[in-house]
Amino acid sequence: MEIVTDKDKLTVDIQATCMRYKTIKQWAYILHDKDDTRPHYHIYLNFGNSSADTAMVGGWFGVADNFVHKIQGRKTDMLQYLIHANESQKQKHQYSPSEVVSNFDFMTEIALSKIVGDFKHYSYAQQVQYCNSLPIADKAKAFTQLKKLWELECQCASLITDRKLDVVFICGGGGVGKTYYAKKMLTSMELDFCVSSSSNDPFQDYMGQKAMILDDLRDRSFELEDILKILDNNTKSSVKSRFNNKVFNGEMIVITSSVPLVYWYSAYKNNSYDNLKQLYRRITCYIEITSTEIRVYNEGVNDYGKPTGNAAIFVNELSQLRKETSATRDMVSVFGKICDTSNSPFDTTTTKKE
Repeated sequence: MEIVTDKDKLTVDIQATCMRYKTIKQWAYILHDKDDTRPHYHIYLNFGNSSADTAMVGGWFGVADNFVHKIQGRKTDMLQYLIHANESQKQKHQYSPSEVVSNFDFMTEIALSKIVGDFKHYSYAQQVQYCNSLPIADKAKAFTQLKKLWELECQCASLITDRKLDVVFICGGGGVGKTYYAKKMLTSMELDFCVSSSSNDPFQDYMGQKAMILDDLRDRSFELEDILKILDNNTKSSVKSRFNNKVFNGEMIVITSSVPLVYWYSAYKNNSYDNLKQLYRRITCYIEITSTEIRVYNEGVNDYGKPTGNAAIFVNELSQLRKETSATRDMVSVFGKICDTSNSPFDTTTTKKE
């Protein structure tokens, strides 16, 4: 609900009144004294799953019930109105969020309210997370609205074929930290990302993130023609997915593989070498990881699939990190508690036979 009343007609302490009634879960108010009207209060009240009528609420604040209104639109629209942040209020005085008194983080709430539908700054995945953070009463409505906006965004994205895509290829043996460094790199670049799912549908879980990790990829995962389209640095096209094709609208694709690029699509080296050159030219950065070091080739690869230029060499911190976090649960002790050991040929205090 919202209460709008002139400053000189309000006789109660707003904050004390809001705190007196447990039915009010969230509250916020502001004095509008810089408009072209009499100074007046806007009071926002959120009752969560509880209910209240306008006459009762008016009685709490000492105003007639015609000054109390049930909010028909979104909660976030009302919060933005408190400081005239709505698009329709841009010509009015812009109040500072610091002028709002509330029992919740009003500035964060305002920032989050601008997320839904803003696909330029937030991925669909981030906006889904925001919808999930809303009160139960608001979740379904916000998510339904988001799904419609996302469908429209996907349709519009498919009409725009130009893009600028970086492709990073990370290779190394098992357990050296390929995925670990892919995630760490993207996080440091402030790019939200999706990690590919099963090899038969790598883009199944993609939800508009700015980056994609095609994890533990093999050349058999895609036909050569398909991966050339997926990795095209300048032209966007849809990617085949199980339920519906998807458009990758991000800025970077990171491939991790235990097989060096030079060995990919070896069957094509005799009869489709030009296509392989196209693949190699799409790789903008090539990274080799061993258990002790990381070699970063920022000039990509040559026409033979090998990294070019001088490598910048870094220490692989993962081996030391694993030593520091190598402590595991003592499962022998766990089974010693839940199993009968009276006839066991093993000593449960050790893993060797007596």
